[in-house]
Amino acid sequence: MSELKIKVARIEMVTLNTKEDHIRVTFKVERGLLVFQVPILLKKKDFDDTEMVQVARNELHRTFVELAAQTEKWTLTAEDIRQLSSISSRPG
Repeated sequence: MSELKIKVARIEMVTLNTKEDHIRVTFKVERGLLVFQVPILLKKKDFDDTEMVQVARNELHRTFVELAAQTEKWTLTAEDIRQLSSISSRPG
């Protein structure tokens, strides 16, 4: 399994249906053919420009920690995968 590449793709001001301004920091995540983006929304008044990326990285990390916790039950062992592969009904 190759390593994930994560980079900041965009930083932009967004207007929501609130009175507060928000900044959206969008991360691009890549691993081989897997490519997706994760937008992180922050209140502009809470952080200055130099802190935005650091705070957004922290939020991205927290999101993935929560995702890992919620999907932990889905984990298969190597033996589970072998067994599922051996009962596959697809023509070879």
